[in-house]
Amino acid sequence: MRTEFDIFWSKESKVKLDSIVFFLRKKWTEKEVNKFLTQIKEFERIVVKFPEIYAESKKKTGLRRAVLSKHNSVIYKIDWEKALIRVYTIFDNRQHPEKLK
Repeated sequence: MRTEFDIFWSKESKVKLDSIVFFLRKKWTEKEVNKFLTQIKEFERIVVKFPEIYAESKKKTGLRRAVLSKHNSVIYKIDWEKALIRVYTIFDNRQHPEKLK
């Protein structure tokens, strides 16, 4: 039995990741960029070993939300057949949840 999953980042999630890094570099310092990237790496490290650790959505069956910080969450789905974590987007927690549709 396979114990670790692979991670697939969607095009949208990569765009969001890049835009957050760009914003942090423009408005803040490299320290904040590194902190954010460390949060992403920590999410990856945990989710590949324990894919069900983060809360499942009550509105969208199968989707899960990993809260990285008070500012950002990662929305993903587990593909059990392929042992794959599919990351759909990174969500700004300060936005209205309706924007996740």
